Amino acid sequence: MTNTTPTTPLPPPDASRSGTADICDVYHPENVDEMGVRGVSIAASNYFKDFGGRRRFAGEVTTVLCYENNPLVRAALEEPGRGRVLVVDGGASARCALLGDNLAEMAAANGWSGIIVNGCVRDSEDIAKMAVGVKAIGTHPLKSSKRDKGLRDVEVSFAGVSFKPGSYVYADGDGVVVASHKLEV
Repeated sequence: MTNTTPTTPLPPPDASRSGTADICDVYHPENVDEMGVRGVSIAASNYFKDFGGRRRFAGEVTTVLCYENNPLVRAALEEPGRGRVLVVDGGASARCALLGDNLAEMAAANGWSGIIVNGCVRDSEDIAKMAVGVKAIGTHPLKSSKRDKGLRDVEVSFAGVSFKPGSYVYADGDGVVVASHKLEV
């Protein structure tokens, strides 16, 4: 059997490329046996699908906790985004959408970097043309209720990670990295 170990050393990891794999190589160089150390949590991409026009996005986390209703999602996206990422925990409901083209367009216009939804979106073909990152678990054509506002800026957990307001999220096609502080990328 021939040894396939490369004789040329590999280049050092480069977090400046800003991909989640590159960030993991720099900030979490351990293997899967050492998950959860160094203040970095990782969610695999198979939990989410990409819907927005930006596939790679990052920013400070702000959160909404709601179930099948989205008044606080709208209220958050009406604010100046300042490059932040809105993380919406909709309890993984697949009975309605928490985000549609109007809210995604508002997010893009107000300077949000991205939106991560533990639930569904609608108007996905239109959202794909917008300059905002959107990850969600799926689509549903029915809009949500307005009966319950939900909670704003509370810790939410899904996809094996916790999102705390003020933490930072880095997202692309490989997955989502959540860090307790802004990473140098």
